[in-house]
Amino acid sequence: MTASTTAADLTTAQVTITLDQWDRPVVLLPDDVAARLAVSSRTDVKNYGYGHFESRVFGVDTYETRAIRTIFAAVLSVHPDDQGLAQYERFGTGYFYGWTVGVSGWDPAVRTWRNYNATKHLHVDGLHLEHDGRSHFGS
Repeated sequence: MTASTTAADLTTAQVTITLDQWDRPVVLLPDDVAARLAVSSRTDVKNYGYGHFESRVFGVDTYETRAIRTIFAAVLSVHPDDQGLAQYERFGTGYFYGWTVGVSGWDPAVRTWRNYNATKHLHVDGLHLEHDGRSHFGS
């Protein structure tokens, strides 16, 4: 296995929530976690056209689903009214379309990507938790 596929389970203490230059929430993750989730978010992708796509579905107790639950908890602790997560605490389902990126892929001084093309391996596609507890990534 490569380093990008052996990341330890994520904790809320490892998740930083910041804002981009337009004051939208951004999730910053340790680079090894972001790299693993970025790979997963691009695995077996179904392209539905019109910019809509999704990865394969990940089981309830997979690394990906546990990480998404942790990220959702971190986002909600700072932004309890986030549009896609408002239903998470009540129904256990939701989504986060804000940027999710490894810390070295984000420039906090200008609140945007740091060398976007060189850090694409740290960009994680949209996060989703399904009604049955499984997860996927996509638009």
